[in-house]
Amino acid sequence: MKNNIKYLAIFVFVFIVITSTLAQKKSRKQLEQEREKNLKKIKETSKVLEETKQQKNATLSQLNLLNQEIEEREVVINIMSSEVGMLDREIQEQVLIIRALEEDIKGLKEEYAQLIYLGYKHLNGYDKLIHILSADNIGQMLRRNSYFKQYATARNYQLEEIESVTEALKTYQRALANKQREKSGLLQAKTIETENLTNTKNQQNTVLRQLSSKEQQLKKDLDESKKSAEKLQKLITDLIAAERKKAIEKSKGSSSSSKAATDVSVKLSASFEGNMGKLPWPVQNGRVSNHFGRQAHPVLKGVFVDNLGIDISTIQNEQVKAVFGGKVITVAEVPGMHKIVMVQHGEYFTVYAKLRDVVVKTGEEISVKQVIGSVYTNKEGESELQFQIWKNETKLNPEVWLRKR
Repeated sequence: MKNNIKYLAIFVFVFIVITSTLAQKKSRKQLEQEREKNLKKIKETSKVLEETKQQKNATLSQLNLLNQEIEEREVVINIMSSEVGMLDREIQEQVLIIRALEEDIKGLKEEYAQLIYLGYKHLNGYDKLIHILSADNIGQMLRRNSYFKQYATARNYQLEEIESVTEALKTYQRALANKQREKSGLLQAKTIETENLTNTKNQQNTVLRQLSSKEQQLKKDLDESKKSAEKLQKLITDLIAAERKKAIEKSKGSSSSSKAATDVSVKLSASFEGNMGKLPWPVQNGRVSNHFGRQAHPVLKGVFVDNLGIDISTIQNEQVKAVFGGKVITVAEVPGMHKIVMVQHGEYFTVYAKLRDVVVKTGEEISVKQVIGSVYTNKEGESELQFQIWKNETKLNPEVWLRKR
């Protein structure tokens, strides 16, 4: 009974450790997915950076992408550190389980040795037969025979227990070896990633120094960029105001066609709104190099830039696609913003600027993911799309609307 309690305690201990390990596995799985997701982002950023590096001149787009890559690499390294910590705990748990099983096997073997010794000393074949035949009566003879059978069963059971626990021990020893190899591989990967982070920071410092020496040129470029953004904003707001005026005039009409048009607009708006966070990206390859709203200039101290949308750095000749079905209300050209396309989705509008060429026309009904043109590449080798989302006259943050990458 005492031994059964001991083995039950060991079983409960092993069960608790295994349950804890399984819970950690779920968390580790999530960390692995997050690590892979960030490594994919780094790969995309590096792909875009490779094109801009071919030009000798340092650019703001380069600096923004390097800043972003540094953040992503730091996230990956932190995730790896968490994974190593979890592996350490799992390895410690495996060691505790192995020790418990080794103790269990030791106890079982000692008990089995005692049974073998007892059988050899007192219960050899001849003594067993004499002991049975020397019974006073048939009842006693049957009881003695039954005892010997129980003894044989107990010895067989003890042997099976030893074999079972030994097999479990081997399983955990193999699992421990696998986890140790996994930890070793993860540490090597972390070392490589740390070296990559150092290299990226060195590139960042080089680009920052080069740009800092061009302060006057940066101020001039910023001034021109602001003027271009203001012209684009005026064009957008004028077009939205014109479309709203048309919608109001239509809603005043009593004809069935006017009501039908209004209903279509309402449904389209609701459909667009229902896809917040789910819209496809306008380019297949690319990372956000400038975020929405008021942002600090990456080089000029105390200077802030208001971004009407987001800038997406991508690769040369990248196709630009509609994020949602709607009607093209203008194809225009704005100095500094190059060709632009504006698409209406009921009360919502999407704007695609800095295009090299356009393959749609004003008044055309287009579908989601339909190609509308290709991105413009400047003399510094930067391929950057300016993407905006508006709800009537209100600017919206496109990153909230696009699906997570």
